[in-house]
Amino acid sequence: MSTGLAREAGGLLETLVLGRVGARARVGLVGEARGLAGALRERGCEVYEATGPDWKAPPGFSASFVVLGEEGVARLDATALAALRHGAPEAEVLFTLRNAGAASALLETLVGTAPARPGLSETALLALLREAGYRVAHRQVWPCAPRTTALAEDAERSLRALLAQLSPSTQVEEGAYAVVPDAPAALVPGLLSVVLWCGEAPSQGLLDEALFSLACQEQHPLELILAAPEGQDLSAARALLERYARLGTFTARTVHAAPGGVLAEAVRQARGQYLSFLDARCVVYPGHFTRLVRALEEGPAAWAVARAFHTEWVPTVGGLPYVRAKIPFPLGERLELEHLLKDPALFLALVVDRARVGALPLATDDPAGGRLPDLPVRLGALFEPVFVAGIASCEVRQEGAPASVRVTSPPAAETWLLRTVAVWEERVARAREEGLSAREFRHRLVDDLNARIRAVPGVHATVRALAERLKQRREP
Repeated sequence: MSTGLAREAGGLLETLVLGRVGARARVGLVGEARGLAGALRERGCEVYEATGPDWKAPPGFSASFVVLGEEGVARLDATALAALRHGAPEAEVLFTLRNAGAASALLETLVGTAPARPGLSETALLALLREAGYRVAHRQVWPCAPRTTALAEDAERSLRALLAQLSPSTQVEEGAYAVVPDAPAALVPGLLSVVLWCGEAPSQGLLDEALFSLACQEQHPLELILAAPEGQDLSAARALLERYARLGTFTARTVHAAPGGVLAEAVRQARGQYLSFLDARCVVYPGHFTRLVRALEEGPAAWAVARAFHTEWVPTVGGLPYVRAKIPFPLGERLELEHLLKDPALFLALVVDRARVGALPLATDDPAGGRLPDLPVRLGALFEPVFVAGIASCEVRQEGAPASVRVTSPPAAETWLLRTVAVWEERVARAREEGLSAREFRHRLVDDLNARIRAVPGVHATVRALAERLKQRREP
């Protein structure tokens, strides 16, 4: 539905309000929203019309809904939201927004064809609401027009795609929202939140090892979130957590959500400035998170990733699996984009500074069926990571060969990489240099082998004669 059609159908705000407010509700109207008073009273609602752009509840009026007009939304800040939460602590808040952070508005401002759009961006407003203790219960949005500037068409399309990668809400022109009271969600500086995926019911022995490794972490403070689909029994995990709670190294809680949205809900509830993901079959060495967080604290990077082990194990009867091999990945001292593509299990060896990635979505799907999210690729496309090389500090454990882990949702074809030409030139030159070095190594190896053969009496002449006979047979 286009924005124009939505307005012709009666207006975004009116459609939203009349679709959610039932008969005999107690409704507070702020600003331009006062025009809805007649329609609501016809439904038997008790209506209070605020005299200004801010919500101030009269004595004895406990609103079940507060409707904000355009002026009321424009004036929202932390102080106004605190007053709203105090004056209507149980109310559902309804409003519409013309997104100041829409890609169309941003590009028009950048090229000078339109002034900056007044008001708040969707990203900024929803962040304010989360910090004030509100959760989005309903969101209906209308997309930007596909083309709004005189820029070359491919250039505008590319810029819009890059903006969408960083913040999907840049593709929203306007929207209608309903938010409800919830726990405040401001990030806690210095806190690391570890989301532990428990959706595939690992054996109690493996889960015990994973939780014990987390209990032994040197990183403080640490918040552990056990994430699983609705209906998943986590009683065994809770019992293990009670055993390790006496170590006093972390706080822990569980999150359940519908399949396909478990990680997203866990990320929404995570309070830490730093965020990491693990599978319940993984183990992390004591200094793993400390090294990654320190690398972020000491530099400007938005995320850090460590070398890990693919640990291949073989099941046993009535006991822990037998470890067949530990294969380090990625190899080398530098992290390249190809590593993120070939080793999606790096999703389980990273830490993100959420304050440095803006509105980039950090969880888009669940690792169901052995599939790992493409977060490392999406992060790497926009933000250069810091690679903590050296000895591997965590294990990604699975039955069978490591290839069973290397399954992930392919990155979108329109994914763009934010790099300077100088960076690409440097990487091409480095690849060429490494290729030449490898070729020189092969030549040196052959020369060395030839010299060793010459040193053995009679062998060089025999090998040479054999080569000549083979050559003559191939010739016509």
